[in-house]
Amino acid sequence: MFRMSIMIAAMAVALVLPSGALAAGPPFELSVKRDHGHVWGASRGTLVVGQDGIEYRTTDKDDVRTWSYDDIKQIQILSPTRLRVLTYEDQGRLRLGADRTFRFDVVGGTVASELVTFLLDRTSRSVVTAVMPRIEGEPLFRASVKHQRQGRGSEGVLVLYDSQLLYRTERAGESRHWRFADVFSVLRLDGYRLEIRAYEGGSDDTRSFVFELKSDLPDGFYDALWARVNRTAFDAASKEPSANFGTP
Repeated sequence: MFRMSIMIAAMAVALVLPSGALAAGPPFELSVKRDHGHVWGASRGTLVVGQDGIEYRTTDKDDVRTWSYDDIKQIQILSPTRLRVLTYEDQGRLRLGADRTFRFDVVGGTVASELVTFLLDRTSRSVVTAVMPRIEGEPLFRASVKHQRQGRGSEGVLVLYDSQLLYRTERAGESRHWRFADVFSVLRLDGYRLEIRAYEGGSDDTRSFVFELKSDLPDGFYDALWARVNRTAFDAASKEPSANFGTP
């Protein structure tokens, strides 16, 4: 009877877990295919995200990699099934020393919120993610917007929390989550446009996100956002040995 009760409980847990969901904590494992950028030579394996770094395990010995978090310039989760790992690994003389980017397609599952939350907690470097982490607390402000970009834009909502900014949209791959440390600057271009310039691309590369406001920003939205982004930048700069904001 006791064994039967355990089996029933296990079946109940299995029923409520979504297909392809990851374990609640590290290491996280994803079945992936590495995209080499051409039609041949793709390898399949497992991407393992752990406490000390990220590992790509595969039977293709030339593709096996292990990166500590210090070896990674930026992690990009571009959709629930598409990731990039930007590294300091050199591509060779023919590419003039360009650093290597590893592109992965997730097969048989998706990137879960728990994985994104772990990475945001684990690394201080900017993380690009279209998959939202687990978010607690109520938002401070919301604003309906359209993301302007070449080609087809997207419509969604900017959501400001006390410690993060979100752009949510139903268009695949277009959502973004930013910690304030991941934002380079914010600027009101005019009465109906807001620019968010975020660290995207590794190193100090930035990408501009211009949002057209569908209505006036709620009172206090921009001031609260500006204060948090610039306070974070000031705090980071004040930790540098050469920073001196006061009198000797």
